[in-house]
Amino acid sequence: MKAIIFDLDGTLLNSLEEIALSMNTILKEFNYPVYEIQAYKKFVGDGPLSLVKNVLPKNTKEVVIQTITQALRDKYDKQVHHSSRPYHGVYELLDSLEKTPIKLAILSNKPHNLTCKYAESLFSHYDFSQVHGQKVDVPKKPHPKGAIDIANKLDINPSEIYFIGDTPTDINTAKNANMKSIGVAWGFRPKEELLEAGADYIVESCEDLWKFIQQRV
Repeated sequence: MKAIIFDLDGTLLNSLEEIALSMNTILKEFNYPVYEIQAYKKFVGDGPLSLVKNVLPKNTKEVVIQTITQALRDKYDKQVHHSSRPYHGVYELLDSLEKTPIKLAILSNKPHNLTCKYAESLFSHYDFSQVHGQKVDVPKKPHPKGAIDIANKLDINPSEIYFIGDTPTDINTAKNANMKSIGVAWGFRPKEELLEAGADYIVESCEDLWKFIQQRV
């Protein structure tokens, strides 16, 4: 193990409440029904556009989808990191990783500017060599380009990189990029979904993840 790529939302960061409240606010403005916060666990993970498509009726016109997506981006950008916090044990895990030669990176389907804002505001004390969110010119996960770009910039073979995430999208990103996948059971999706997606490993806590890493440094 020479490098780790972390997903952000649902892996490092518990942002469910913030995402849900932002989306519900927009849904109210456009006179659509809102959802319970926990219901958003099955809606998130693939970026703002997919989130909007998941919460709107299936026959919604494309122009409405695009309008609401932009409204969500604007709303979420204004209240970034108001309530989102790292999961229990994340800082301790990163403290331990800082003492190893393992390179660290973040790859998220959250828009790139927001991904960078979170990294700067909540993880500025840690040496993430690469931080990438969703960009116009890079296909979103599970397409492997973002992960492979990180591998190339780190000058590390993808087979020596572990991709850690909480959704089947992350597991499939790892597969597509020829990386090992670790599914975290504390995130937005149940571990059964991660196993079904073909996760190479599942960890229950940050403590378990650190034990796993120690055996491979």
